[in-house]
Amino acid sequence: MISERDMMHDGESASGGAIAIIMVWKLMQLAAVLCLLFLLTPGLLAQSRMTEAGGAWRGWEELVKPSVVYATITGDTAAYDGWGSPRREVGTFAQGETVEVVRDYNYQWYQVRADDGREGWVPVDKLAIPADPETNVERLPVELVEAFVNMQGFTSKTDQLVWVDIDRQLTYVFVGQAGNWTLVRTMPCATGKNVSPTLRGLHETAERGEWFFAERFGEGAENWVQFSGPYLFHSLPMDRHRTIVDYTLGERRSAGCVRLSMEDSHWFYSFIKRGSTVFVN
Repeated sequence: MISERDMMHDGESASGGAIAIIMVWKLMQLAAVLCLLFLLTPGLLAQSRMTEAGGAWRGWEELVKPSVVYATITGDTAAYDGWGSPRREVGTFAQGETVEVVRDYNYQWYQVRADDGREGWVPVDKLAIPADPETNVERLPVELVEAFVNMQGFTSKTDQLVWVDIDRQLTYVFVGQAGNWTLVRTMPCATGKNVSPTLRGLHETAERGEWFFAERFGEGAENWVQFSGPYLFHSLPMDRHRTIVDYTLGERRSAGCVRLSMEDSHWFYSFIKRGSTVFVN
């Protein structure tokens, strides 16, 4: 026969077991919340740094601005499939149209693009290209630089990523993988002038060399790394005797390449791997 004492004991055991289960469940919930906070902390920190001292919210579109060169068509003109001869007419642009300057050839021909997608090469005498803008001297905190590239979802064939911020005239180098890029070096640079803009978009590092000299420009440079056709990362420009002819960094100054200091160009040449993604904005 089961006594009243036994029944009370069984009831206490059942009650204790239920309490234990509830406590374990609460602990599991707490652990889940802590894990979520751990994952969100970098993003929340980055968002907090996007608020100015005055309290005004600043979005990415204000902090990271694409450096598009816009020009005005000065007279009705045909657009061609290239700058060389023979060339084929692929469309027209009308006087007064605003177009994006994509790239140039020898300051004489320009590949331009309209908002409606029309694209082609036009001669320089049909374009009014504005003067170079001032460099944005406001540097982003490291956590915002990393947050920006990570939210873009950039991938790379290597464990390295390069971001050329034309607006700030800075080149950032990251290591890691998609969604988890870590900044390892920030380098002042000099990108192309408005009349010879650096090619924007996503590219990839390719060939490299210790020295080149371009007769048509009368200049050369050391430690070059190609990222798109004739567009290179390289050292300060030099004459044929390897004497530096221009020390300018921090403003648009080149013929389209990304110019780095002697020290930074050597580091970049030695460090960056072939096939690394390059983002130019």
